[in-house]
Amino acid sequence: MDKIKILALGGLDEDGKDLYVVEINDNIFVIGGGFKYPSKTTPGIDFIIADFSYLVANKDKVRAFILPKCKKNSFGAIPYIYKEVQAPIICTEMTKVFLEEFTKEYQQECSYKFKIIGLPDTLTVAGVKFQFFGTCASMPSTFGFAIRTDKGNIVYSSDFIVEYASEQHFRLDLNTLGKIAEHPTLVLMSESVNASKPGYCSPNHRLYPRLIQYMHNAPGRFLIALNNDNLYHIDEVFRACKELNKKVYFYDDTTRTIYNLIEKLGISHFPAKNIISKDDILRIKSDEIVVIMSDEKERIYEKVSMLANYEADEKLIKIEPSDTFYLAATPSDNSEIIATETIDELYKTGCFVRYETRSSLAKMHAYEEDLKMLLSLLKPKYYFPIEGYYVNLLDNAKIAFDMNIGLSHSSIFLLDNGQNANFDEKGNVAIDFNLNDEVKVGDVMIDGIGVGDVVNEIISDRNRLGEDGVVVLGCAISKEKREIIAGPDIQMRGFLFLKDKDAEIMLKDITSTFTDLVNAWAKDTSTFSLEDLEGKIEFTLRKMMLKNNRNPVIKPNIIII
Repeated sequence: MDKIKILALGGLDEDGKDLYVVEINDNIFVIGGGFKYPSKTTPGIDFIIADFSYLVANKDKVRAFILPKCKKNSFGAIPYIYKEVQAPIICTEMTKVFLEEFTKEYQQECSYKFKIIGLPDTLTVAGVKFQFFGTCASMPSTFGFAIRTDKGNIVYSSDFIVEYASEQHFRLDLNTLGKIAEHPTLVLMSESVNASKPGYCSPNHRLYPRLIQYMHNAPGRFLIALNNDNLYHIDEVFRACKELNKKVYFYDDTTRTIYNLIEKLGISHFPAKNIISKDDILRIKSDEIVVIMSDEKERIYEKVSMLANYEADEKLIKIEPSDTFYLAATPSDNSEIIATETIDELYKTGCFVRYETRSSLAKMHAYEEDLKMLLSLLKPKYYFPIEGYYVNLLDNAKIAFDMNIGLSHSSIFLLDNGQNANFDEKGNVAIDFNLNDEVKVGDVMIDGIGVGDVVNEIISDRNRLGEDGVVVLGCAISKEKREIIAGPDIQMRGFLFLKDKDAEIMLKDITSTFTDLVNAWAKDTSTFSLEDLEGKIEFTLRKMMLKNNRNPVIKPNIIII
């Protein structure tokens, strides 16, 4: 009889950082391996991944990593985890290509072992059968799957919406789901991001109806900016361009690379003769040209802002009043301010501006009726809402509770990262709330190419740098004479404005305090350790500056000659 444990190391009550674990007897299967983007409180951080020490401690049991989504923020932790925990990676060909590109971009060296699947597909790993089904999501070849156990299927939904008219790479495979539903479902793990939204997501996610209208009526060039982690929308742009016989110019290498990948993998087909180069820009009629820009998250707004302010490296493209600019990249929670500023800057150019908001263009995640469809089809014995903040998980749980399909408070799991559901041989479940922190969870900062090198003290310093600036104090001491022979030199950035009336007084106080501390230490023959002196300088000056409601980063730099 199978003994089962299911838990999340990341992805619950947060946006991103997905890392789920399914244990069947002595086999561990890892789902996802994502990251979340940093907030303004974590300056200088590239992204944040889940603490994966649980996987390191149990690496001999890890049988496979399963990557259902072809998004950076859904697999970006894998290069860092894989260095310590190796197992075959189950994914589609497209995810393999994107993961290898991401690994190269962040200068990680990993010798991955892949098990490439098609959709639909079945696979047996360590004696456990998996059945994979395609879903309709923002990236092609996204899939969910069912794990067969003697107590019923464990089903992971992945990102999905109910969509019938999409291309094959963006289609919910109801046929395979129907076959999975022929067997009892023990647990359904389903996404929660849009659980609060009534109705179905479709057709609110589609650009095409508005895009074709805007593009057809554009008097001059048509420029469009999109997120490069939404290939569904990028494919819609190519379809509209093909229908209207437009010439496409890729704004930069980032956009061109995305096109090359999806063309190579057969995701989208656009006539090569309709792709133009820089040499063609000035000789083709402006109303025949579509300029496509793409990038991720806030970068796309930064790119558009630079273009609108005539600061872009691309000098051939200058926004004209006859142009139409369509900002189709919808903002996230962290990027609404920069998105609003970007729209304002576009209007200042005098061009025709069109843009989408979070309310006008839906994220491709399951709405209430999408979730109900999956629940009514599979009728799980237990339900585990995943992916989203607590309010999203709670909304998802309420949907399941109100459906009258046998789910109750005791069979719907609202868990935190680290807490786990344990199923014994008889199929009874017990929740381990991880009160003793046996499963370690938390954030691991990725800064540059380092893993976990950034600690809270460094983050605190960076925040102080941004708010109160830095004070650097330097001098040279003669070891023989035991006195200052050069300096002191005080450098300040972002701390004091020389026009402030109290600036001169504070600068004199800082200089005299620094000089007095160094001279007193130099005359003391009992020690000649710089560490104690620099610590004392930092402590004394910080105490003095806090009285003036200032808290800069203080860096003494003393040289002994």
